[in-house]
Amino acid sequence: MALMNRVVVALCAMAASAWADDPPAAPAVPAAPNAPNAPATPTTYPTYSPPSQNLGTMPPPTTVMDEKLPKPGDFDAGGNLKFPNGPDTEGKYATYNWIAVDLKGKYQLFDVLEVNANIPLAVHHPDTLPMSQTEPKLFGGINARLELKTPKPPVIPIFNYEATLGLVVSAAYMHEKAMLLSDKDFPLFVGNFEPGLSAGLIMKLKLSSLLDFSFLPLWVHQANPGDAIDALQVPLALIIKLGSVVKLQAELGIYTGDGLSLRARDDGRVQAGGSLDVKVWKLLLHAGAGAASLVTGGTGMYPSVRDSVYVELNVKYEK
Repeated sequence: MALMNRVVVALCAMAASAWADDPPAAPAVPAAPNAPNAPATPTTYPTYSPPSQNLGTMPPPTTVMDEKLPKPGDFDAGGNLKFPNGPDTEGKYATYNWIAVDLKGKYQLFDVLEVNANIPLAVHHPDTLPMSQTEPKLFGGINARLELKTPKPPVIPIFNYEATLGLVVSAAYMHEKAMLLSDKDFPLFVGNFEPGLSAGLIMKLKLSSLLDFSFLPLWVHQANPGDAIDALQVPLALIIKLGSVVKLQAELGIYTGDGLSLRARDDGRVQAGGSLDVKVWKLLLHAGAGAASLVTGGTGMYPSVRDSVYVELNVKYEK
């Protein structure tokens, strides 16, 4: 019995020790059911390709402020029709006593070099002039001119204006003193044909996107049966441009007679007027009016300012 009791006590001690080392596990909590997975977001998307159309390259939008720059090979040609006041066979001045046409052409040889030609014609004129008893001619001669301009307009530092600078040289074969006439005078072509030369400067200032100023002084020399003739011509212009479509111009010109004289008896003249240019397609339409001279006198080209009034019309083709 004693042995049996010891065995029972030993078994109880062993059971108590096992219970202390490993307590019974808590009942497991049932896991929450898994939520359904969201559909995966695609990493690439299908692209839509419109039907192929050959639309070409669209040019940049243009405005009326755009201005065409001349390129080598460009040319202009046309005629300037003028109705200047001039004397008839009795010495009375009127608009339709003289009708002049200037045939003009321009060719852009290089980016900076331009060739011009002018052939003045007196298509209507009196048979004789009472003051000199001379017979005016139809054909005035020819004047060929080269204009060399700066490739890129420099900027004047003080005023911050863009400037177009250049040189102009011309050679002519025209009637006596015909090179001294401005394009506003009546076409007085008398005497023999004589050679002549002229040289000057081109100075144009771009004051703003709308306003330009032009200053073109020119020295003129022409042979003569007596002494050679020297004169100075200084046309100035203030130009208002609305793109390449419309241009308004106020003009003032100083044209001396022989010996750089501005006296009326030496045929000195101060011209003033204005003009309007309108471009339609490739045609440049021009209209102008003014006074060929504000310096007048009984022994000069114009007895009075009223006798010097001119009207001009011009059509040019530009390519």
